Parts: sequence; structure tokens; C-alpha cells
Amino acid sequence: MQVLTQQELVEVWPWHTNVATTAQLADAGLGDRAITAAIKRGHVLRLRKGAYVRVDYWLRSSPWQRDKLRLVAHILTAGGMPVYSHFSAALLHGLYVWNGGYQIHVTATSSASGSSSPKDVVRHREVLDPVERRKVRIRSGQVVAVTSLERTVIDCACFGTFEQAVIIGDSALRKGANLAIMAARVESMPGRRGVRKARRVLRALDARSESAGETRTRLVIVQMDIPMPSLQVELFVDGYVYRPDFLWEQQRLIVEFDGDTKYFDYRPTSEVLVEERKRERRLMEAGWKFVRFEWKDLANPEGMKRRILAAIGPLQTAVAA
Repeated sequence: MQVLTQQELVEVWPWHTNVATTAQLADAGLGDRAITAAIKRGHVLRLRKGAYVRVDYWLRSSPWQRDKLRLVAHILTAGGMPVYSHFSAALLHGLYVWNGGYQIHVTATSSASGSSSPKDVVRHREVLDPVERRKVRIRSGQVVAVTSLERTVIDCACFGTFEQAVIIGDSALRKGANLAIMAARVESMPGRRGVRKARRVLRALDARSESAGETRTRLVIVQMDIPMPSLQVELFVDGYVYRPDFLWEQQRLIVEFDGDTKYFDYRPTSEVLVEERKRERRLMEAGWKFVRFEWKDLANPEGMKRRILAAIGPLQTAVAA
């Protein structure tokens, strides 16, 4: 039996999907023995029975992308028509999900969910109103049932942490979720576990947030005894238009979250970094000062607060007076 190299595997892998089923790989000329050999050589990873991903693609995927790959593997191998909900629905809607975990969430009126491997599936027993269901098409072309944007935010708010839910809710608003519908739905759920947290989540949402890191940075700033900054305000400097994440105009202070996704998804890294340095130089020459945060900073909220206070000290004094 011929053992494929990694490059040969890339060339024969079904072009339309990163997660392939046993049947799809067989159609590409990879039978059971070839798949087994590729797994042993470390070129293929089995995500669940009957669903595989190339290891090279897996290794360069972010944690949340890996969660999505596991979800797609479930979709491709599950029987029936499960309704994906909570963090799984958020991923399928294309929302930002932070630390959602590897588990697959489905909502059904009974214990049957169409899952062939219950160990990684969380089943939520709920009755869904027809308006709370949607259908989305994944990259493979398969159509799957999901909870609506509004219902997804509410479920995540009741089930997840406050930060997780606000990140998902901010993202959902940018996708067109209706805040009034969510508020009405929450008020119709008295006594349900997590409903108080859901009300708090809805009060904290802001559609101006453009990433999970921006949302988490905003939640740190909200806890500080200082005026809230302006978000995503346009600045005009030397004929250029800039839109910083957070801005205190009186103190000429800009706070930005520098996540890799913000910079590197659309253009080559070197090009973006050069433009960013030029942008910051123009703003500094115009009298603006910067505080920048990265993913690692989010693990130390108190440190973030100290850095902001150090830069914004005069404003804090004015407020106290």
C-alpha cells in the first residue's frame, strides 16, 4: 500500500472542505487503510468517528477555529436534524466566541438529539418557538438548523459566563440581532436559571465593538471609576481618517486592543505593521498618546487598569474635584 506524503495528502484532499468524512475521502481515493496509515504517520487527525482533518491545517488553526472544526465534524456525522444552540449556534452564525469549549450544544424537546457520540455533546431540553429557529449553510454545502441570533445570545447569557455572553452579544448586534426582541424574551422567562445574568448581559451590550478583545477591554474599563471613553470615533489628522477603539478626547488618550485577527486577516503582516506605525506616528505628532493591549494583557485586568490610570491621571483628578 502506498503511503502518501503530507503534500500528496493536501493534493488529494477534498477541495471544498477542511473536515472530510470517510465517504468523501474514499471518493478522493483514500480508503480505510490509507486513512489509518495517514493517522499513524501524524498527517491526519480523527475528530470523531467518520470525520477527519489534516494535521497541518489543525496545527495552524486557532483554539476557536478548532472548536468550529469539531462542530463541523459533528454536523457531517450526526443523524437526524439536531438544532444547534448556545456556543455551537454562535459559531455557526459567525459570531465571536471566547473560550466556548470543545463541546457540541444541541437543543431538543427530548433526550434524542441525533448524536452518535454523547460524550462531547451537551443536550439542552427546551421547546423552541418556530421564530427561534434558523437554517444556515456550512462550507460543505450542508444545511443545518440553529437557534436564531437572539435566542443564541440569551442561551449563552444564561449558560455561559458574563464575559463570554457579552462578547457573543456584541457580535450578534453587529450581525443584526434585535435587542428589543432579546429583552422581551428575557422578561418572559421569570424564574429560569440564569435570567438575572441575562438581563445584566443585555444592559452591557454595545454593537460598536469589533472584536472579542475590544469587548473584553471595554468590560475592564467599565469597572474603573473614570468616565467612559468614546468608541470608534473618527479622527481626522493630516488628511487621514482614523477610528481608534477607545478615546478620551480631553486627555488626548487612545486605548487600543491589538489582536492578531484585527491586523492579519486581510493583508500581509509586513504591510499592515508598516501602515500601523505610520498611523501611530501621525497621531502622536498631533498630540495623542497611546495605551495598547494584547491578548496576554487580558489575563491581568488589574494591570490593564493601572496602565490606563497612569495615562489618564489628570482626567481622574478632574472628575474627583
